[in-house]
Amino acid sequence: VTQLAQALQEKGFHYTVQYVSQINGEQILQLGSRYYTVMKAIDGRESDHTSLSDIKKSAQALAKFHLAAQGFFNPSEMVRNKPPLLEKWEERYAQFEKISQQISRRGPQNRMEQLIAGMSKEIKRDSFDVISRAASLPLDRVMEHAHFNGTMAHRDVASHNFLLNDQGDCYLIDLDTVAHDMQLVDLVQFMGRMLLLQGYSVQAFVEAINAYTKVKHLSDGEIWLIHQLLRYPDNFLREVTGVYAKRPGYKAKGVYQLLQLENRYRRERRSLLQAGDLIFRDPSWGYYQISN
Repeated sequence: VTQLAQALQEKGFHYTVQYVSQINGEQILQLGSRYYTVMKAIDGRESDHTSLSDIKKSAQALAKFHLAAQGFFNPSEMVRNKPPLLEKWEERYAQFEKISQQISRRGPQNRMEQLIAGMSKEIKRDSFDVISRAASLPLDRVMEHAHFNGTMAHRDVASHNFLLNDQGDCYLIDLDTVAHDMQLVDLVQFMGRMLLLQGYSVQAFVEAINAYTKVKHLSDGEIWLIHQLLRYPDNFLREVTGVYAKRPGYKAKGVYQLLQLENRYRRERRSLLQAGDLIFRDPSWGYYQISN
């Protein structure tokens, strides 16, 4: 990760972590059987996805990272039968099926399980729709492009990994998750996370995309594909499978609050997914008819 940070700096992406070198030039310090790194402090606050201004700055920081995160060729990591994104989504869907069946058999035991049971049919329908239609989406072509260009994706673009300072600069940190992948996965994840806190606003989607494209071009087809993939209910499935698997960082109270938000904005989310005509009315994007 220290080499990656240095390579990104050399490629012009300076708004990320910087590791401190020792006198001998090494950036990794061994103490006994453990290894340590020291990073320069970044004086900033976490991005707030309830703020559209923060979202646009984060989107531009992500675009700058994507521009620099090209030319990292490692063919063995990108030769797969299917994109890693789909593999992850299929796994989460299968895990949720088991959780849903378990709740159905014994009945909901608490308010969170009541909410899961109430949304289960819709969640399964949207999940299955995206997974079953994946073969008809141009994901293979996007992966081939990523392979050819040696692109890397961050793969954890949560709001806490964007830091903004008083000068308005936005840093993208935590490079531990960076790997060879199509960069579209970052945009789908970023849009999905921020849209929940923006009440699935069509305008928020348009402004975030426009902010990104001011730095790095997106074709109409790429924007269309992002919109299509947002149908997969990743926020819901990530949180539910995380809390039932007892993964670090997933607590029932926090997960329940997020599920309540998803439930509150069900109608708005559906409107966004059906808003192809409105979204692609933007004069800079051309026109696409989005399937409902």
